[in-house]
Amino acid sequence: HSAQNVYPTTARGYSPLYGEVLHPEAGPDPKEIFDLGIENEGDRRPFAGCTRLPDDALAPGFAQSLLALQATVVNEVVPKLGMALADLLEMEQGWFQRHFNPPTVLQRVIRYPSTGGTAGKHTDNGFFTLLLQEELPTRSLQVWFGGRWVPAPSLPDSLVVNLGDMLQGLSDDRFKSTPHQVVHTGPAERISLPFFIYPDIDARLTSRQGKQTFNVADVMLRNFDSIWETGDGAGRARELQ
Repeated sequence: HSAQNVYPTTARGYSPLYGEVLHPEAGPDPKEIFDLGIENEGDRRPFAGCTRLPDDALAPGFAQSLLALQATVVNEVVPKLGMALADLLEMEQGWFQRHFNPPTVLQRVIRYPSTGGTAGKHTDNGFFTLLLQEELPTRSLQVWFGGRWVPAPSLPDSLVVNLGDMLQGLSDDRFKSTPHQVVHTGPAERISLPFFIYPDIDARLTSRQGKQTFNVADVMLRNFDSIWETGDGAGRARELQ
């Protein structure tokens, strides 16, 4: 992360095995990460700017394929799903277009080693998360549903959608963010490609009933502090026993 000229530095670049704590009791996760976002030269706001991506000689096609995937997700998937969720929350007409123009995107490549990669139980703190995962016979992603951890299927040509803490707050808790964890014990390593979708970093949002108001940047920075500085975990991790 030290090579990244962004704020916070942990928002972009490479993090080695045992670099991140998603749940305080689980401790650092055995997984490798590379983080990127929407590339915008000279943008000095939090979670913005340019990622130092590995060059093609070191990682052929890595940067190009990830940025192409980002363009598809941001242009074709995020608006449709975001507008549908805004309708579900009964937000006023044009709410999604106004507050997600552009969205703030945290994009990841995660590698879970075959020897037992994990991601501690947590919730994502954004609006929603889109997850592309490999078609593996072992179901490593688990969601908390009906009082137990349920393996999430990896279906062909599909995306997993997790609801985030911001959506929960904006719904005045009518919808809950999705508790999830990864327990990977398969014979092969596992690659997952999540996109964490947030409103515009400058947005100040109020829930439908007016009970909750927050600044997007403040919420994101607090969450990063909890993960990377204090070790208190991600999202609602502390509520998940």
